[in-house]
Amino acid sequence: MNKSNIDIRLASVSTIDIKHRIGSIFADSAVLDVQFNFVSISPNISEAIGYTSDELLGKHISIFLTTYRLIDTLEECLQYGSFEEKRFELLCKGGETIRFSLSAIYLGHRADINGLIVLRFKNQDEVNRISEKLIAKTEELDDFIYNSAHSLRGPLATLKGLINLAGIIKNPEERDFLFQQMNVFSERLDETLHQLIFFAESDKMPEYVSENLSIGNIFQSLAKDILEASIDFPVHFSCPVLNQEETLENGGVVLSMLKNMALFFCQQPKTEKNSLVLDAHFGSSATEIMIRSKGFAFNDMLIEKLRNVNFGYSEILKFPELVNYYAAKKIMYKLNGTVQFMHLASCEIVVLMTIPRDTRLVLF
Repeated sequence: MNKSNIDIRLASVSTIDIKHRIGSIFADSAVLDVQFNFVSISPNISEAIGYTSDELLGKHISIFLTTYRLIDTLEECLQYGSFEEKRFELLCKGGETIRFSLSAIYLGHRADINGLIVLRFKNQDEVNRISEKLIAKTEELDDFIYNSAHSLRGPLATLKGLINLAGIIKNPEERDFLFQQMNVFSERLDETLHQLIFFAESDKMPEYVSENLSIGNIFQSLAKDILEASIDFPVHFSCPVLNQEETLENGGVVLSMLKNMALFFCQQPKTEKNSLVLDAHFGSSATEIMIRSKGFAFNDMLIEKLRNVNFGYSEILKFPELVNYYAAKKIMYKLNGTVQFMHLASCEIVVLMTIPRDTRLVLF
């Protein structure tokens, strides 16, 4: 059939269909009639307040109002066609309240569709939480920039001084010594820059990492990395999870986190009897992953830093051996999970990682 000959009138829908389909066109929204009854509502909004879409269909908006201020606002403002970003507290089905920022448009003023109001929802509590996280990350980044600038400036200033000296010293032996020192400080600069790039890259994840992976696949991938990273003293690696086919949501992200954690251990001083054990427990609300280690030498200062839940960017400039551990914590932040470090009386080092089930990745 020639597409140019298709009569688009054959694809027309009824007014009733239009009313029901408008709700799926506007995200985070509800469609009301002029009596403020629900015609349709976005599934994510109905879920947020604890109702199904069917439970709200045909019901008056007062079903989740704590006061009638919203109805007064609708009646007053929609005479002019719309209002923007007015805050209201809405009552959920379970009795709790959520603060929403609401905007509304009467379609009769904006289009040739009379009798319908589009109400847009913005979860203000969630916006505030994201804003607080962004402020905290910005402050941490500011501190990091300040400290890293000073960490780079020291060896850079020394290097510039050595270059100036090399230009005026005639003695070959002294000049050779200066060249050796230049090499030392250039290596320090290169190492610091490498660490900074590592942290920047650890925030970037390719799209495929959200795939599910079995605990068996994760174990095999980690075993290969640990073997390559422990050539001096081989590390015995085991996984006692009985059901190796049990899968982890966002498995690629979890694997990336565990690789950093395993490499952190492998880069510590070792003995001839080093071991790492990967264990996992799958609960209804969260997955607990545990790495137990023996034989690795940790000094007291490093153990104290590992116990500090909130250490940040600037710590790695003072303690570069924390680089992989901190990268693992950054990735865990994306999973909305927690990392707990434990130093047992038996000298065993345990890292407990708790990941909520059905979590959405944090993308910033």
